[in-house]
Amino acid sequence: MVIGSNCFTGSHIVEGLLRSGVGHVVGVSRSAEADALFLPYKALETGGFEFIQIDIRVAFDKLREQLDRIQPRVVIHVAALSEVGLSNHSPVEYFEVNTLAVVKLCDYLRRQSWLKRYVHISSAEMLGTCRGAVDESALFNPSTPYAVSKAAADMFINTLIANFNYPATLIRSTNVYGKHQQLFKIIPRTAIYIKLGKTVELHGGGLSRKSFIHIRDVVDCVLRAIERGAGGTYHLSVPSDDTVADVVATVCRKMGKNPESCTKVVGERLGQDGRYWLDCAKARKDLGWEPRVLFDTGVGEVVEWVESNWVVIRKLPLEYVHKV
Repeated sequence: MVIGSNCFTGSHIVEGLLRSGVGHVVGVSRSAEADALFLPYKALETGGFEFIQIDIRVAFDKLREQLDRIQPRVVIHVAALSEVGLSNHSPVEYFEVNTLAVVKLCDYLRRQSWLKRYVHISSAEMLGTCRGAVDESALFNPSTPYAVSKAAADMFINTLIANFNYPATLIRSTNVYGKHQQLFKIIPRTAIYIKLGKTVELHGGGLSRKSFIHIRDVVDCVLRAIERGAGGTYHLSVPSDDTVADVVATVCRKMGKNPESCTKVVGERLGQDGRYWLDCAKARKDLGWEPRVLFDTGVGEVVEWVESNWVVIRKLPLEYVHKV
C-alpha cells in the first residue's frame, strides 16, 4: 500500500513497484486519482493496481478498515503537506497531516503481525542549514513549521523502532525532481515560464543550495530497502554546489535562453535554509545504492515532458492550490 499515491513521489513509487512485479499494489490518496499527466504508472499496461480515496486526516477509521481487509505486507507512507512557506500560516493543519496522522497510522501498524516493512518518506528540511555533509545521526534543527512537523513524525517512528522493534525504514532525501512533477515546482515551472515568456523569480537571488536528486534514484532506494528488509534511516543526495540560480540557469540553457533575461531577484522566503548536504555512505554500504541519473539528463527529461504535453500544460494552474 502506498499512502499518498497521487503525489509526485508516491506515483513514481507505485510505478516502480508495478514494474518490479510485486503483484498487487494499493494506492491511497485524499483526492480522486489524478490525470495521467501526473501519474506515470497509468502508462503501464500491467494490471495489479487498486486506488482508494481516503483522507486519512479525518477518516482514519476508513483507512484502518481497508488495512484490515487488505493486510498489506508493506506500507509506504508518502502523504504530507509539503509547501514549506504555507506552513508558517497554517501550522495546525500541517501537524494534523504530517505528524498526528503518522502517529495514528504507525501506532496501529506496529500492532499488526501481517506488516513486514513500513517505509516513511522523510525530509532533509528538518536538518536546517548544513555546514558540512551530515549523516543519519545529525541533530534536527528545523526552521519552519513544516520541518518541525516532519521531524516530530521521524522522532515518533524512531521510538517505535527502539521500543517495539517496529520494522520501519525512513528515507530522507534532498530536493526530488523529474517528469510528472507538480507544475509549481522550480524545474518544471522554469520551463513553463520560459515558454510563456514570463520571468522566473529567484528568492534571495537563488543563492541557497538544495542538491536535486532524481525521482528514479529515490524509488530505487525504496525498492532496495524493501527487498533487503533494511531498517532505520537512510540519507539520499547528490554531491553538488549548484545554487537554485544555477538550477534555473540549466533549464534556461536547455531551452536556448539566456538566464539573465529570464530571471529576476526578489526577497528571500521566510525560514529559507542555506544548504542541505547529506552523507549517503550508509545507503551505499547497506543497500548498494548509488545515484545514477545525471542532473543534466534529468532536467532534459523534464523539459521534454513539458514540451510534449504543452497543449495540456499551458491551460493548467501554475501556482500551488491548497486543498483544505
